[in-house]
Amino acid sequence: MGFHASIGTFGDVAAEEDDAVLSYFLKTEAVTRIENGEALIVLGRKGSGKTAISKYFANSTDNYLSSSLSLRDYPWSLHEKRRNYGASEIESYVASWRYLIAVKTLSMLLSACGGKIVTDSQRSAYAFLFDNYGGIDPTLQDILRPPKLKLSKASFTPSIMGNALGGIDLETKQGGLAHEADALTDILLDTALTIGNQIGKKKVLIHFDELDQGLSQIDDQHERMIVGLVLACRSVRKNTKYGVSIQPIAYLRTDIWDEFRFSDKNKISQSSSVYLEWDSDSLLALINERIKVKLGEKYSWDDIEDGAVMRGSQPKWNHIIARTFLRPRDVIQFLNCALEISLNRTPDANIFDNEDIQLAREPYSRYLKQELDDELGPHWEKWTESLQVFSELVTITFSREDFIESYEKRRTKKNEKDPEEALETLYNFSVIGYRRGIGKGGSGWVFQYTDPQAGWDNGASRLKVHLGLKEFAKLREERELR
Repeated sequence: MGFHASIGTFGDVAAEEDDAVLSYFLKTEAVTRIENGEALIVLGRKGSGKTAISKYFANSTDNYLSSSLSLRDYPWSLHEKRRNYGASEIESYVASWRYLIAVKTLSMLLSACGGKIVTDSQRSAYAFLFDNYGGIDPTLQDILRPPKLKLSKASFTPSIMGNALGGIDLETKQGGLAHEADALTDILLDTALTIGNQIGKKKVLIHFDELDQGLSQIDDQHERMIVGLVLACRSVRKNTKYGVSIQPIAYLRTDIWDEFRFSDKNKISQSSSVYLEWDSDSLLALINERIKVKLGEKYSWDDIEDGAVMRGSQPKWNHIIARTFLRPRDVIQFLNCALEISLNRTPDANIFDNEDIQLAREPYSRYLKQELDDELGPHWEKWTESLQVFSELVTITFSREDFIESYEKRRTKKNEKDPEEALETLYNFSVIGYRRGIGKGGSGWVFQYTDPQAGWDNGASRLKVHLGLKEFAKLREERELR
């Protein structure tokens, strides 16, 4: 059996399903920073490996309790009703998220007790969860579902102005969350810290992943809800006692985070965020992890390609990387396409040749377009009209003026973006880049995924379609023209 058949696949395009992605991350500082409590939010493009890290933290260790929660099927419409109308717009969902985090923390701690409920704090928490959820392990979807919470002497009895409360509304008659909910949450969190100390669990990690999966679009309402979660995570982290800490962490796509506007966002981005970023070297290290697992420790990328350069004296690896968004899923997809072509040609193949790489570009380009449908589509339904413009312009590089002229001709009534808005959006999702002149810090092509700090230049006159879309849009490089 040849090397390629032994490899079989370079992994799953969904990074969370690929062991090599996780194995790589365990050697980086990303996991360490999360374990050390330095990360409030984990940011990365779709396919950068956020869920791979979240799934790693699905299980507890001797050092901490941990739970990974997917919000893929989360009842966002229900959560919308749990709004605190007494708070500012941007903080209107902080209280409901704090309550959810507190309940989940109590559930994890009681489960860690192993059925031994022996202290007053443990008995109170046990009674509260049974009274309201029928057990100590409510699902994420059910925590905010009860319209009213039952409070008893056996559980918790917060008071307002000296009067004990027999219950608290999660959904008031006027709509929204009762203002007493915060008082209850404070008691739940304090109880959780006490129980953590009693059973020797000094750290509780709760990971909120796939925040965008259940949302068709991120409108103002959903922005408030997601920002509310991030602010709630920060708020809960401030509550420590007996050396016990509760550390909720949110996982979010960078393009969604970049659109949010609220106080302290920059502070959180700079000091409390983990950015999952990849470059050519780290992606090669990732692929080498896969090769070593399949072929043995002594093998690497150099052993499964023939060493011949592509056109323009470009090594095969550089040729592949130039067609990706520097994400594991893109590299994995390209190599899987090349692997299929290689094995169809020679079942016992050991190495990739130039033809394998060239033929892989077309199926890979279709994949990349589909990825952009998922990522860009919710922000701009008619974005494919721009691809039609690229095809009409023929070459992979083009002028702003030519794009505007062709776009205006093709733009349909349902397409809400004018040419300038279209170009900026295409840049923000790395569909296009622009030529930077020598007078602006050195010449070269600027793409958002390689230089996120550069920003869009609305005066740029020379533009370029990402190489990964070249085959799908049937484009040619200018030197190919006769």
